[in-house]
Amino acid sequence: MKVLITGVTSFLGVYTALQLLEKDYEVIGAVRPDSKNEEVLDKRGITGNPHYKTVYMDFDKLPEPELGEEHFAELVERTMDEAPVIDAWIHFAWDGIGSAGRENTDIQIQNIENAKKAYIMAKVLGAKKFIFAGSQAEYGDGNHRTPRPVSPYGKAKRAFGRWATEQSLLAQMYDENPMQFIHMRIFSVYGDGDHKTSLVNTVLKGSIKGTPVVLGPCVQRWNYLEVRDCARAICILLESKETRTDVYDIAGDDSRVLRKFVQAMNEIAGGGAELEFGTRSNNAEGAASMAPEILKIQRLGFHQEISFEEGIGELVAKKRMELEAG
Repeated sequence: MKVLITGVTSFLGVYTALQLLEKDYEVIGAVRPDSKNEEVLDKRGITGNPHYKTVYMDFDKLPEPELGEEHFAELVERTMDEAPVIDAWIHFAWDGIGSAGRENTDIQIQNIENAKKAYIMAKVLGAKKFIFAGSQAEYGDGNHRTPRPVSPYGKAKRAFGRWATEQSLLAQMYDENPMQFIHMRIFSVYGDGDHKTSLVNTVLKGSIKGTPVVLGPCVQRWNYLEVRDCARAICILLESKETRTDVYDIAGDDSRVLRKFVQAMNEIAGGGAELEFGTRSNNAEGAASMAPEILKIQRLGFHQEISFEEGIGELVAKKRMELEAG
């Protein structure tokens, strides 16, 4: 199986690529020509794998998606000496994921346009599945059945998902070889390599160093999934013959009030942090509670393997080793 990954240098992209390469799949990583994160592929041993290849794509410079498949097919013929025929496309690429970017409407509109271009390119290259990394932010203060995204980030992810779902369903009626659209709504993923300012990393740093951690109220229900489990779920969606064009929540089976997760992290790391709950305001999505519906992904064979305590314990051990090494 040959899989193309946009956003391969991202936290989720790296672990998904590693999971696929471990199964001896052929992986093509699409990277921006000026990417500052490309070195992570070397550090993680991805570029040295014989089944991996990097291609350079700048979606900002591709034609408008409204020009359609024929125009993109001509573009591929003109610009690629040997266009790869792929089985699936996994789309992680999405700018503006920090607090400021999530509120930036212009960035999020461009994300929608670039995701549409990726979807069309995937069809041109023969993909049978287009797997999109959506977010729990699409639910906002709603739920799985009635999403009500709050931030421009959540609204943009949902807008693209609705567009691609419509395209896929229409193709099933009229195309000989329709492409499935798998819309993942990924809940909070943590693990080695996550952003340094994530809540998990912030709490663990405070606990290990014995410094205060400034937090919001943390009264909403939350869900955490270790990144390797997330990569396994994505692989199951890729491989399963039982998938259809649909939304799949990607989450663990352990939901708690966020404050309980934070307190557990602090205890596992030694309890050195003074947790200042309610000192800061909530993020762009507000204090939305998480209520993932994981039955669909479980029916395909996915079950969480790494408990929260086990995953955090591994992170703490690694961070302590790094501190000792200087």
